[in-house]
Amino acid sequence: MKSINLSKEIAILTPFKEHFSKTNYGSVSLYIRDINKKSKFKKKIRIFCNRISPSFPGFKILNLPKSFNHIIFGKNMGHTKSFINYFKKKNEYPQVVEVHNRPSSAYLISKKFPISKIFLFYHNDPLSFKESSSKQFRTELLENCYKICFVSENIKKKFIKDIRLSNSLKNKLQVVYNGVEPLNLKPIIRKKNIVFVGELTKNKGFDIFINAITEIQHNFSDWKIDIFGKNNNKSFIVSNSNKNIKFHGFVNHDRVLKFLNQSSISVIPSVWDEPFGRTLIESINANVATISSTNGGLKEICEYFNVLKLKKLDKKSIYNAIKKLIMSQDERLFYSNNNVSNSPFTLKKITLNLDSLRSKALK
Repeated sequence: MKSINLSKEIAILTPFKEHFSKTNYGSVSLYIRDINKKSKFKKKIRIFCNRISPSFPGFKILNLPKSFNHIIFGKNMGHTKSFINYFKKKNEYPQVVEVHNRPSSAYLISKKFPISKIFLFYHNDPLSFKESSSKQFRTELLENCYKICFVSENIKKKFIKDIRLSNSLKNKLQVVYNGVEPLNLKPIIRKKNIVFVGELTKNKGFDIFINAITEIQHNFSDWKIDIFGKNNNKSFIVSNSNKNIKFHGFVNHDRVLKFLNQSSISVIPSVWDEPFGRTLIESINANVATISSTNGGLKEICEYFNVLKLKKLDKKSIYNAIKKLIMSQDERLFYSNNNVSNSPFTLKKITLNLDSLRSKALK
């Protein structure tokens, strides 16, 4: 039997649907890009994805194209088997494998690559994955992985529900937040506008938001509304009949950030338990007066900043919060006066945290 080589690299496996490019990406791709941009291990990192357009620049990429594996085993498991087969053909294991948001993939890889150190990153509620709803599966996953990382304390708590943890297993659980590069924006005259960024779904509270801003438009017609996001499954009839309400659709992430930097009010009315809350931290970082619910991981972010928190999620509460900010420049200044540098959500701190974990795994 051939001896198996161990390559001193960090192999990152994205979910199949995450194409890691400027034109085809999701929140997981942005997380992987941002947290690794300034990693001290960047030269050791290789990202394995199904590439269908040019990738984010500055990274080593290996394309995992569609194959018979995808037809036989399904998209994500086929994607995982292609990843495994790539290394089997080379007769080597990567020293560290980082799997994002696919617990079944992490479990299979841990069995196939027994001497690799497996990191699993949860970007969503662990109990929302069919396999992770089983306490037994989560326990086995924890035993087989080197580390399991979560984008918030909120989803970490959900993962350990009903599991008895020894100290050694507790040490495998890590929170590795999403983050931003702190901005030092010069004071500018901001647009008189209200921004919504996110999928146009009921989970994101878009239906309540759209009802509230319709009334805002009636009473404050000099304020514009800018809406960015996918209208998945055509959940809402999108009309640009009102010239003051503009639907931008899915827009390049960098363009959204530039737009936020010039805006006055951002609203994050999420109804569901957000795993983290990327739009919230980006709005805060852009010095936008921000209104937010406190569901899920949003609460963890809100604790560090001046945010107008929505205690109740309905048309009236959102309308009143927006009205409060429109009516008072002092209120807008108060809720935009935040310093991300003093929080745990800077990319520098988060990257250092992850690199510290990697250093021990690469010894």
